[in-house]
Amino acid sequence: MKYEITIGETTRLVTIERDTGDGPATHRLTWIETDTDGTERNETHLVDLLRPSPEAFHMLIDGESWEAGCVASPDGYLVDVVGLTLAVGVVDPRRKALQLGVASAGGLLSTQMPGRIVRVMVAVGDVVKKGQPLIVIEAMKMENEMKSPIDGTIGEVYVSMGNTVETGAKLVRVDA
Repeated sequence: MKYEITIGETTRLVTIERDTGDGPATHRLTWIETDTDGTERNETHLVDLLRPSPEAFHMLIDGESWEAGCVASPDGYLVDVVGLTLAVGVVDPRRKALQLGVASAGGLLSTQMPGRIVRVMVAVGDVVKKGQPLIVIEAMKMENEMKSPIDGTIGEVYVSMGNTVETGAKLVRVDA
């Protein structure tokens, strides 16, 4: 599984794989980081993870023990490690592809992945603001809000709740 992880101004592409070793629930985390001179460097760590509660993690990273607190925030997660709180953004590339499903025409919302329409939150004639949720689509067992690309009025809704859509399917047209 691949993710984009942002901490402060630094974004890393992180790959998480289950380690095939003999140990319990070990995962191999590899990330690519670009140095200020443009040089790419890979780092790999073995991680054993125990989650005693939804907000707490006990980790063994390359044999060293760590504890962390983690709570969801509007922009990702707040992670507390040894008294230092970090804002961490996590983007699943599949979700990013769905969120980027806005056609260049400006007001046409389409999807970049197949999925099932879970909720339609607008109707023809509704006035909407840029960023307002219009449709919820389930893809890869995750629900994703598709938001209005512009301020405008709903000109057409191409789908209804329960529909299955293919990659590139038109969802909603927003007229400026």
